Amino acid sequence: MNIAHTTGPVVVGIDGSTAALDAVRFAVREARGRGTSVRLVHVIEARLQRDTVYGAPDVDGDYARTVLDRAAIVAKTSDPTVIVEAVVLQGRPETVLLSEAASACLTVLGTTTEKSLAAWVLGSVVHTVVECSAHPVAIVRTFDAERGGAVVAALGDAKVSATDVVVAQAFQEAAMRGANVLAVHTQTVSTILVSAISGPVDHLHPESAMDVRLEPFGADYPSVRVASVYAEADSGSELIAVSDSAQLLVLGHERDRVPGSTLTTVLRHAECPVLVVPHA
Repeated sequence: MNIAHTTGPVVVGIDGSTAALDAVRFAVREARGRGTSVRLVHVIEARLQRDTVYGAPDVDGDYARTVLDRAAIVAKTSDPTVIVEAVVLQGRPETVLLSEAASACLTVLGTTTEKSLAAWVLGSVVHTVVECSAHPVAIVRTFDAERGGAVVAALGDAKVSATDVVVAQAFQEAAMRGANVLAVHTQTVSTILVSAISGPVDHLHPESAMDVRLEPFGADYPSVRVASVYAEADSGSELIAVSDSAQLLVLGHERDRVPGSTLTTVLRHAECPVLVVPHA
């Protein structure tokens, strides 16, 4: 059940925000655990490019270099052993970042809950990358390297094959951090009613069915302890609650589908970084 890491660097979108710097700190930890490098990417939109007069200041270029230099310093301060590369690219941010994500083992984006135009644009980019990326995407609102807690695996109404991807990623992340796994199985009220009326499809109670799914992963990662929770919740409320004491929340998402209400709620309100794992 052990899944191999995708080759490639950990890509981080850099826009000059505080959230982006927290994303860098998170990315450095991920890169160290995966044995890879960090690639800092700042995107200048083509429509913002101006025909410059000879000798005139390159405002966009200067800003790009400034924010990338700052991000590189944060990365090196976090762990000087991790190789860091910084690049300035042109195009639409979501298009460029999706192109970068295609060859990355992980893409990390900072986000904010502020109600500003910049926050709205950033949120749009985040949702597009999460929706379309073939590889995992981490969304970071804030990051504390000293924070403990479990790695939470969010198991909803997804099929077992899709859920296994989430569980596998959660166990790998926990092993890298020396943390435990908390598996949270949430179901909507309608699903709970159907199960109560007709009985579980696999003839197992939800708690037992979840434990059966987790057993092979526990064998692959004997140092990782796992606890299971069965929660009746919708709109991500239970996941938001457990994120307050977790160091990472891992969710699955069907690729090329608009993020659903639960994922959207978690991305906006989770108190820890969220790792979104795509599946077919």
